[in-house]
Amino acid sequence: MNQARYYSIRRFPPYQGTAQVVETPDFRAITTDGISWRVQFLNQRSRLSNNAVWRADDAVETVADGRAKNFTEVMRNHPPFPFPPADNLELWLLDASVRNPLAILASTLDRGSTPRVGDTVWRAALEGDDSFTAPSLSSSPDGQVPMTPIPHSEVLNRCVQKAAGPLDRAQWFRRESDGSGTGLHGSRIDPEQIGRKLDRDAFPELLLREAWEDAREKNLVDDYHDWQAPNLLTHLNIKRDTRHRLELAACRQAEKLYRLRHFLPEIVNTDKMNVAFVEAVIRGSA
Repeated sequence: MNQARYYSIRRFPPYQGTAQVVETPDFRAITTDGISWRVQFLNQRSRLSNNAVWRADDAVETVADGRAKNFTEVMRNHPPFPFPPADNLELWLLDASVRNPLAILASTLDRGSTPRVGDTVWRAALEGDDSFTAPSLSSSPDGQVPMTPIPHSEVLNRCVQKAAGPLDRAQWFRRESDGSGTGLHGSRIDPEQIGRKLDRDAFPELLLREAWEDAREKNLVDDYHDWQAPNLLTHLNIKRDTRHRLELAACRQAEKLYRLRHFLPEIVNTDKMNVAFVEAVIRGSA
């Protein structure tokens, strides 16, 4: 009997796209590209431990080594990508003025109890990653010459921190299939916020609130979402107009988009996306 569970999760902190997960009582396998899998097997202490990397064209004996008899069946007969999302508990940094979700900090599986609140500082990228270049903060037409010596990710970090206020407030929400959410516990939140119900429109559709009073801040957030476009396109619950915009941005990052091609739930701009895929293959073979 196949007891495998197939699901997807988002990778935090900070946001790094999605991962597809295969989980059984004997092992767990995780992939971020649909090709290479990191496999963990249950050890004698009933804990998952790092074991090996597996690819679909590998000989399974070099990985499983007899410890998971159904490994081949489970891994080779998984349902189509992307797997359904399972991380419906979300930790949001709250806006200082209205105390509504401002920026997503983390997400996790609902295992019956709400996890603790960890770091409440939002970050645009991993430490040391200064590859985010915002056209709105650049002085050249191609957006490659920065107007400020400060990394653009740090400029965005400060923008979000200003909106969150001097005292970070964060709250866990249990999201429902219709996009609404129920407030759980958090950090520095008022008692009446626990149990509150917010509809879908109260949550940013992507990673950050997109409505800002300052046009420069709004443009910076838009630039960030465009930079994350290949990753964001792996999400299922995105409006068609948003997906259209993200696809156009992702096509400018052809190689990164191609690596995530297996995880795209749908494609709106078929011709443009196919051109980007071909471009990525040509660059990869050069």
